[in-house]
Amino acid sequence: MIAAIEFDVPRALDRVGGDRFLLARIIDFVMEDSPDLVRKIETALENDQFGEVERAAHSLKGLVANVYCEAVQSRAIEIETLARSGDRSAILRALESLSDLLHPMIAKLEVARRELESD
Repeated sequence: MIAAIEFDVPRALDRVGGDRFLLARIIDFVMEDSPDLVRKIETALENDQFGEVERAAHSLKGLVANVYCEAVQSRAIEIETLARSGDRSAILRALESLSDLLHPMIAKLEVARRELESD
């Protein structure tokens, strides 16, 4: 079962002092950089580069923390932790779950981004 994707707009706005433009830019960065970081995790895992898996997962965790997308953040934390143990099969399972969350997260962020611009 895939976790629900939630994005806490009021909390994210509070984090940036109510600056709607800044939050919209942060959302842009999250939408642009998240897929690249997931690809980095995949590539590093294919090459058994667990340190690189850990670094990319850590970067993703920090990136999505800016928009309070806890489902994706939790998966990134899980992958980061698993990379330290080198448990390839567990990382693959967590990565599959993370990949399943990526498109719904981006879709929700796109909606939030449009709402920020329209208000």
